Amino acid sequence: MKYLLLLLIISVCVIPAKAQDRNAMFRAADSLFAIKKYKKAAKLYTVLRANANGIMDTTHLYNAAACWAALNGRDSAYRYLELLSKRRFKNYDKLATEPLFRKYQREARWEVLKDAVIHNRTQLIEPVAIEFSQMLKEYQANYDKYITLLNKHGQNSAAVKDFKEHLHETDSLNFIKVSSIVNTYGWRGKTYFGRDAAEALIIVLMHADIAGQKKYFSIVRNATLEGALPAEGFAIIADNIALNENNTQIYGTHVQQANDGQYQSFAIADEAGVDARREEIGLCSLAIYLHNFKPDSRSYYLVK
Repeated sequence: MKYLLLLLIISVCVIPAKAQDRNAMFRAADSLFAIKKYKKAAKLYTVLRANANGIMDTTHLYNAAACWAALNGRDSAYRYLELLSKRRFKNYDKLATEPLFRKYQREARWEVLKDAVIHNRTQLIEPVAIEFSQMLKEYQANYDKYITLLNKHGQNSAAVKDFKEHLHETDSLNFIKVSSIVNTYGWRGKTYFGRDAAEALIIVLMHADIAGQKKYFSIVRNATLEGALPAEGFAIIADNIALNENNTQIYGTHVQQANDGQYQSFAIADEAGVDARREEIGLCSLAIYLHNFKPDSRSYYLVK
């Protein structure tokens, strides 16, 4: 029992001593880095990383990477930079303005590092971002398959009709998913929901019925005015609701082909003011929109 107690006392005394030695070595490495003794500092950081089982704080990881960059040790520099990004380092501006890293900034490996560090600054809700990305990919793939079936079998074929039923089921499921997300989080834009979220939301609502579009229209309007959703998608949904309720539209996005082959908008309320309304939300004039309109546009992957 006495021997056991003695061992415990020794171990309690030794552990702080080792921690003190390690801290002193980090201070020595930092001092060497500060006076540009990069080779000595790099060796010391390497020893410290090995002794600490790879655990180093962001300041020491940054300094070690800079040392190896100064010594033209590209792989070693990147190794520390990648560890830095994994430790949730967020200050990309510091990396970008560091003279020792400037030579790496046109490399593909640097772009990956950059994305990782910038990602650390976001507050991405990963499951939601993944869900929106999957929705968008699914719409793209389904639209391509629909066009292939349409060209091969024709509009009235059993294959096309069956696939359209599948698409309607997918639309219903996606609306339920979006409803759950919006009811839980509200609308937070790409910082939280990822870069595919805005387009996916607009597509889901475009494929929803009027009741579904009206339910979330205020969110769409506010998000568009804040720049978090595309103005074109907002305008199409606004016009869809207006046509359903009043047989007139607001922005002129719903069009038909005239006898001369040109496209013209369905009836517009206060048509004289349509360009002012379009400009207010960042859209081009109605004349330019109609001139550039393409009936086979892939926008929103809308299957009628």
